[in-house]
Amino acid sequence: MPRLGRRDEIDSEAVLELLEDDQLVSAKESVHLGRRSFSPAMNATLWGLRVYVVLMLVLIAVEVVHTIAGR
Repeated sequence: MPRLGRRDEIDSEAVLELLEDDQLVSAKESVHLGRRSFSPAMNATLWGLRVYVVLMLVLIAVEVVHTIAGR
């Protein structure tokens, strides 16, 4: 994908300024990229990280409760 130069950025800004409100909303909504599909290994890694974060939150909550209770 080619990178936009400064001139292209200025041109697109000028075009956006000329659009009416409903056209501007429509133009911004059409840029939605959607979800990206990952490989099974990447999905497993991401789920592993989610599980790790939840377990660490539970562990921290238990430690806070023990500390407040005075052990």
